[in-house]
Amino acid sequence: MSKPLARKKPRPARPYHHGNLRQAMVDAAVELVEASGAEGVTVREAARRAGVSSGAPFRHFANRQELMTAVAEDAMAKLRVSIEQRPGLADECPLTRLLAMADGYIHWAVQHPTHYRVLGDRILVDFYGSEALLRDNLWIRATMQATLIEAQRKELLRPCDLNVVALQARALAYGLARMHVDAHLKEFGIPRSKARATMYGVLCDFIVNLARDPEALRQRLERTGV
Repeated sequence: MSKPLARKKPRPARPYHHGNLRQAMVDAAVELVEASGAEGVTVREAARRAGVSSGAPFRHFANRQELMTAVAEDAMAKLRVSIEQRPGLADECPLTRLLAMADGYIHWAVQHPTHYRVLGDRILVDFYGSEALLRDNLWIRATMQATLIEAQRKELLRPCDLNVVALQARALAYGLARMHVDAHLKEFGIPRSKARATMYGVLCDFIVNLARDPEALRQRLERTGV
């Protein structure tokens, strides 16, 4: 059984100056999750940490779930940007783009582990009541599905069920990210210094094995540096 992660000491409250109160509250909530876990987040405590009066934030967030949903929306927006900015997403080969999407997910989780935890815990947030969460999640799923359909149409995929492949790709990326965030990779002898490259390699092997011509795809990936 792995040891529980040590919690960080709470950061002192910071004075709030005129600006985006909603974002200041989201940032404060993220700091609280890092310091005390999700159970330590309240609207009042986030307000104290953001340096605002305890009543002001309730104009934005009626309760803890609304605040955590805002954190999840921020997390999803960062995830979408991470995927959109992967260089391979502009490649003409759909399987290369599929790898870029999965790697974008991993990159986001590595850069924003607290956001990853909050977005992954649907109990904390009103996922299906958030227009922003549903919109960005639909974009990710639709982009993946369209990419797989294109790969199948171009006869780049071995015979497979596209819905199953989409589930496998999502599960693999999610699982690798979770193992990294929860420090499980070290159980497999993978130090943090090599975690990013190892996770990319696992994703690459999965995508290559989907290809009708695995060797040709692997050579393409090595040649393009994706």
